[in-house]
Amino acid sequence: MKRLSLWILGLVSLVATLWLGWSFRAGNSMPIELDLVWIRFPNVELWRVLLVAVGIGAAVSTLLVGFAWMRSRLLNRRYRKTIQRLEAELHELRSLPLMGSDPTLTRSAMERG
Repeated sequence: MKRLSLWILGLVSLVATLWLGWSFRAGNSMPIELDLVWIRFPNVELWRVLLVAVGIGAAVSTLLVGFAWMRSRLLNRRYRKTIQRLEAELHELRSLPLMGSDPTLTRSAMERG
């Protein structure tokens, strides 16, 4: 039953996306002249300009967020490795005998050697 409801939800989402896209294209089909700094595009439909602008904005923001995310992941990895190294060093220090805990050693023997 759950699988059937997921299929129906997916089909409804697909039809809704197609309907929204078609109505967006129909509502913004007027031709415009796109005049950029060095180049001019005559008779470009408005929906294409909007779609390209949204796509470029999404790509740029994804790249910026992706770089920040990768930097934080690398920094977290470096911190985890440092923590593991320090924990291993602490474990090694805990396994060393304490000074003065060996009753066979006297103070003069420890000072000499």
